[in-house]
Amino acid sequence: MADRIQIRRDTAANWTSANPTLTQGELGLETDTGKLKAGDGSTAWTSLSYYTLGTTGAAMYSDATANFTGDLQKSGVSVPAYSDTTANFTGDLQKSGVPVAADANLNSFLTALDLPVADGSADQILKTDGAGTLSFADASGGGSGTYSPTAGTNVFAENFHEWMSTQGYGSVQSSGGQTYLSHFRSGDGTASNVAKSNRFIIYFPYTETTGARNAGNYMDGYASTSFLCTPSTRTITWNSGGQSYDRFWYFSTYAGGAASTQQYWTIEGSGQSCMNGNIVSTGQSSHQFTCASFAWNNNGIIQTGIPTTYIGSGNGLHQDNGDRLALPISDAGAGYILNVGYDQSNSRASYRVVTIDGSANAPSFNSITQCPNTTSSTVSSWNMVPQPDIYPSSTYDFPVHGAMYNVSGNWSAVTVNYNGAVSSEINSGFDRTMYSSQTAFLLMDGSTPVVMLYDQDWKASRWTTYNSSPTAYPNTGRNWKPKSTKSYGGRGGFIATGVENEFICFDGEIPFQETYYTGTVALKKFKINPSNGEFTDIYYCPISIGQEGWWKQAVYGWRYTIRGLWGDTGSSSTLTHLLVMKIDQSYTRYSHGAQIIDMPTGSDWIAYPTN
Repeated sequence: MADRIQIRRDTAANWTSANPTLTQGELGLETDTGKLKAGDGSTAWTSLSYYTLGTTGAAMYSDATANFTGDLQKSGVSVPAYSDTTANFTGDLQKSGVPVAADANLNSFLTALDLPVADGSADQILKTDGAGTLSFADASGGGSGTYSPTAGTNVFAENFHEWMSTQGYGSVQSSGGQTYLSHFRSGDGTASNVAKSNRFIIYFPYTETTGARNAGNYMDGYASTSFLCTPSTRTITWNSGGQSYDRFWYFSTYAGGAASTQQYWTIEGSGQSCMNGNIVSTGQSSHQFTCASFAWNNNGIIQTGIPTTYIGSGNGLHQDNGDRLALPISDAGAGYILNVGYDQSNSRASYRVVTIDGSANAPSFNSITQCPNTTSSTVSSWNMVPQPDIYPSSTYDFPVHGAMYNVSGNWSAVTVNYNGAVSSEINSGFDRTMYSSQTAFLLMDGSTPVVMLYDQDWKASRWTTYNSSPTAYPNTGRNWKPKSTKSYGGRGGFIATGVENEFICFDGEIPFQETYYTGTVALKKFKINPSNGEFTDIYYCPISIGQEGWWKQAVYGWRYTIRGLWGDTGSSSTLTHLLVMKIDQSYTRYSHGAQIIDMPTGSDWIAYPTN
């Protein structure tokens, strides 16, 4: 009979309990695990390692790392590697012997929606815009709306009427109301991006009072003043660079109001401005259509002796009132503006391209040019709302400024780009029955800058290139509007907060008129969807009639505007404070106030039901 060889065997527990010493080459099998150990004649069982086939053999299932140089197969078919895009299993995928259930909706959900690429803030929720994009947002309901900020002192400039009298210039008054003056952000020499400068300029026309005129004392011209903000201490310093007011471009030969219809353009922080209007200037005996440009230094002082003026038929333009902004092309506040109006010589809508370079020199004008194919005199400039640190380029050649004008009873657009090139007529991609109060927001759509233009009824058009038709979104934003009116370019101001595509404003340029109005005006905060112009993440913050930082005034004629402040050196990435400017447009006083107040916090904002 043949010899029978048997291997010593027992359960793993019994082997461990007995812990024998196997002889040299003697094998021991764990019957319940299938593992082997080989003795060396001196090492006890529990100190022996389990038998392997070496580095070229198969790894045990329990090993931490199993490296295969060939394909892992099932039934002769290779099993897909972990990195493969598709791994198909004909049986059930199991974990611990339990099949893993598949959600039939999961793939459809992931296909239909775009998920955010980063986490939100604490206590935010994941919210959809209804168009396939999920984003983090504050929970519906917001805060309590108890806005009680710390406010700096309400500081007024010296009364212009009184100051002029003390200087021996006679009895003067402002020439018109708020739409006849300009207020804009100038350079201050501290901010690396001048769009975050803390110095502000106000300039305006003036004329003699009726009494002075009757006495034969004529005094017409322009004057400017400035103030510097220190956000950390909420301090306003008026006229820190010179006397209370600087007179410029003045004359004393015309017996009447020399200024009529003024509109102004600038780029935030440039310290340069241009205007046009119907004006009597030096050497003129009657009103003439006029274009003019001016510059201020970093101390808020007008650079006299350098205005570039074009006066008279064939040179000047005239159309509208109010302030408007163009978009910058660099941190220096450089860029191009369409100074628009109609030409006195032919009553046709026209423009001059104005070059802003952020220097102490007055901006330069190109020649007067008719709008392409225009058939009438009417033309209205866009008002552009920037976001700091976003600029055009050859890759992202969006319009930096634009205007609407008449072509055979419909409205067309003309735009200018980052190197001063002007578009041809653009007559599609927007509602051609609308031309006034056009407001454009600079947005980021992923890594692509876009311009979202809204007409008077808040219908949107999305611009990606300056010389091509935009994409119209005529039904967007109808359930909610940031402002009930955008007259004269959207007075009251829209402010980028530093959070991408987020802006704040208040609705109403006269927050408190106790004689006529006793309600509450609110700050508003919202985001704009850059793909379709929809308003999202909409909140409001009520301003109490007695809240410090927002004045109340019974005298009709006070106007307000708000600006954002970005810290003492303009280095903050988000707004730190709000600047509220109050402008008295009454003819004899013409004083100006400014006050710095803290930004509303998260608990101050209340979500709109439309959220």
